[in-house]
Amino acid sequence: MKILPVLSVLSVISAEALAAPVDTDYALSLGGFYGYADYSKPYSRLHKQNNFNSVLNLYGRATYEYNQDYATSLIGYAAIDSAKKVENYSQGIWGEEIYMAQETPYGDILLGQNSNVAYSFAVGAPNVGSYHINNTELVNFMANPNWYKKGHRASYKTLNSTYINTDGASLKASYVTPQYAGIKLGATYIPETYSQSGLVAKKASYKDESAYVLGAYGAWDVLGYELETSLGFADYHKNDKEYSAGISIYRKGWTLGASYRQTKTDKKDYAINKESLFDAYREGRAYNIGLSYAIGPFTTGIAYFDSKADNSKNHDKIISFSNSYQYNKNITFSLTAAHLQSRGEDKEIQNNSKGYAFILGLELSI
Repeated sequence: MKILPVLSVLSVISAEALAAPVDTDYALSLGGFYGYADYSKPYSRLHKQNNFNSVLNLYGRATYEYNQDYATSLIGYAAIDSAKKVENYSQGIWGEEIYMAQETPYGDILLGQNSNVAYSFAVGAPNVGSYHINNTELVNFMANPNWYKKGHRASYKTLNSTYINTDGASLKASYVTPQYAGIKLGATYIPETYSQSGLVAKKASYKDESAYVLGAYGAWDVLGYELETSLGFADYHKNDKEYSAGISIYRKGWTLGASYRQTKTDKKDYAINKESLFDAYREGRAYNIGLSYAIGPFTTGIAYFDSKADNSKNHDKIISFSNSYQYNKNITFSLTAAHLQSRGEDKEIQNNSKGYAFILGLELSI
C-alpha cells in the first residue's frame, strides 16, 4: 500500500492555514453497492451470486498562483476498493495518483503519477452512475476469465478499455498546449511502464520499458450541437503500438458517444513465446458506443463494449443499462443492469461465461 504520497497530499490540503496565497480544494466520496449476478450453468457454481462492494475516493488540490498567468498545483487522488471476492479483474484495494501541474500561457506541464494525455483527452460512450463501460468495475460483481488480476499477477487476453490505459498511473512527464480554435495537443513520456492497470499481453515486459504517448482533443459548437473528439497514439518500446479515437455529441440533455482502440506489434518488438513470434493477446481491438439522457437530477444511459484479440478466439461483450439519481449535492442513488459474455480459446468453462448483474448503489460525497 503506497500511503506516503497520499499523506503528502493531505498535508498540503491544510496549507491554507499556513500560507494565504495557497488555494485548496478537496472532495471525499463513499459508495456502497450490492449486486446480484446470475451466471450460466455450469459456470455459476464458481462464483457467488450475491456481492457487496464499497469504495472510498479522496481528492485534494493545493494551488499557488504567482499571477493571473502562472500557477503551480499539487494534486492527489486515492481510492480504496473493497472488491476482492471476484478475483478475475479485481481492481484491488488501493490505488493513487499524485502529480504536480505547472500552468503557463504557453501550456501546462504535468509531472508525477497520473494518466497519459491520450487517456486524459479521450471521449466515447457517456458515463452514467458508478459502473462505466471502459475499464469497468462491473467485473467486481461478474468474473471475466479474459481479465485476470490477483496480487502482482496480471493477464489481459483482450483490451479492457477503448482508451489508452496500458501505463496506468506510472510516473511520467506530460505537456499540454493551450487550447486554440477548440483544439489542444499533448505529449507524454513514460520512463518505465510498471503499471498493470491495462496491459494487453499476459507475459510482455512493459514494466521494464519506456513509452511515449501523443494525444489530441477538439471541442466545438456546431449548429447547436456540442461536439467533442479525441485521437491518441502510443509507442510502448518493443512491446506494441496503440491507436485510439473517440467522438461525443451533446444536445438538450442527450449525449451520443463512441470510441475505438487498436493495438499492433511489428518485427522490432519483443517475441514473447516460442510457439508464435508474438504473444497473440498483444494485438487486438475494442470499441464502445453509448447513449444517455439527463433531465434534472436523473440520468439514464445504455452502452455497449466489444473487445477481441486479433490472433485468438478471446472475445468480450458487455452491455449495460445504468441510471443515477442525485437526491441532493451529497447523496446519489444508482441502479445498473448489465450482461457480460466472454469467449476464450477453448470450450472449458473457465474460458467461456455469460451472465447478468443487477447492482444497487448509494454514494455519499462532500
